[in-house]
Amino acid sequence: MRTTQLEYFKSVARTLSFTRASEECHVAQPAISQQIKALEDELGFPLFVRSTKGVQLTAAGRAYYHDTLGVIDALDKSAKRARAIAEGSAGVLTVGVANSGQTAYFDALRGFMASYPEVELRLARSRSLTQLQELHDGVYDIMVTAVSESAKAVSYAAVEVNELCIVASANHPLANAKGLVPSDLLSFPHIIADCENQALVYQTYPYLEGSPETPLVRAEDQDIALADMIMGLGVEAMPVHVAQDLGADSCILDVVGYHASLAVGWAYLASNDNPALAKFLEFLN
Repeated sequence: MRTTQLEYFKSVARTLSFTRASEECHVAQPAISQQIKALEDELGFPLFVRSTKGVQLTAAGRAYYHDTLGVIDALDKSAKRARAIAEGSAGVLTVGVANSGQTAYFDALRGFMASYPEVELRLARSRSLTQLQELHDGVYDIMVTAVSESAKAVSYAAVEVNELCIVASANHPLANAKGLVPSDLLSFPHIIADCENQALVYQTYPYLEGSPETPLVRAEDQDIALADMIMGLGVEAMPVHVAQDLGADSCILDVVGYHASLAVGWAYLASNDNPALAKFLEFLN
């Protein structure tokens, strides 16, 4: 039997009228009658008593109606669920998160969840050194990261340029110094979330390009990098808007002549066919 036959049967059984069922299902009455007859032939017993006075359910028809209501409703729900997944308004979206300070990006996720509550959001830790490979491996659908021109087959959405500043622990020897210049920082370790691309180091700390003797503290991820800075293990470059939200255990250094920025956006693979990802990208735009 076909689901359309059950739908037609449900409509006729509820209205006790082939005419009203035809109007309700937007199907010609002969087609309704033909499908009901085919269903009866398949079942091997009549579902309706047809007379000049109208249509009535047989005893078997009444039992069949009540027993199939749940089946029909389940099929309806399954179809709606599958359609929502295909359209991206339901399903699963896995997001790679590099650090807990990405609050501006969390706002976008919260807005998306409010608009599409049937999409299940899953967060996964993304580490700077392995995040691009993990994106290709399907560990997550999308992540927030610095734009890299060398990243193969990676697309970016909602890219923003973040101005950077140099931050240190409140107990750092340079914490209260005024009018610093980049060369004043060279004797101190510089912290960076470890990455595959050395060019990102010099994009973050352009004055280090000619100073290979300055030690780098390579943190496993951005949260560890932040902890290293707070513990006084070195200075760290970070977006100004992030640094301004830090607590009293850190401070922005007054470094004259330091100018650096990072383009940051949502990274994803254009080949990823997850409809929930497509819906999120549509939401971002």
